[in-house]
Amino acid sequence: MKVSVVVPIKLNNERLPNKTFLHLHNKPLCEHILDTLVKFKQRMETEFTDLKLELYCFCSDESICEYLPNPHFHFLQRDPKLDSSETLMNDVLQSFSQKIKSDIYILTFITAPYVKCSSFYSALRKMIDNRRDSIFSVRRIQTFCDYNGQAINYDKKNIIQTQNLVPVLEHTSSFYMFTRDVLQSGRRIGDDFEYYEVSPIEAIDIDTKEDLEFARMIYC
Repeated sequence: MKVSVVVPIKLNNERLPNKTFLHLHNKPLCEHILDTLVKFKQRMETEFTDLKLELYCFCSDESICEYLPNPHFHFLQRDPKLDSSETLMNDVLQSFSQKIKSDIYILTFITAPYVKCSSFYSALRKMIDNRRDSIFSVRRIQTFCDYNGQAINYDKKNIIQTQNLVPVLEHTSSFYMFTRDVLQSGRRIGDDFEYYEVSPIEAIDIDTKEDLEFARMIYC
């Protein structure tokens, strides 16, 4: 079985300029997830000799290579047209899959610095063992939630204790794992999917200055 991890990186960030290289706890933001993925690769390949796991940085700018952990990460150059703010992530994934053929793809982001190696490992094991076509990270929110003025998980006429609420599951940027068939259908979540719940700290996603300031307050 071949598993390919793709970390898409663009250097022309608009909401938080130079985000990729801003420091978080004495090292560039990008290095946090890259280092975690190396540990994940080593653990998987130690325990499963019939599994090949490859790590890819998919970026248009070769200068990122300075930050890639050698020899574990491959640099794969992508079309600069994909760096546009209008580009959809599915377009990036389709481009990647045309270059790299795999049984399973794992998408993750440098903006999720606190995802644990154990979460990557457990989620992939769960997907394979349960024969799912996809699995993705979520954060449990168990409080009163509304959308467009409508209650999602509670009855406004009968307010109950928060511990009795049905939780809402929020997608996080920690990871999406999916088969090649799912990706070829233009999706990253298949019909036979499973959730993988991550901790609130692992769910931290850095897209703005305020996000980064908050992440700097966290010590893992």
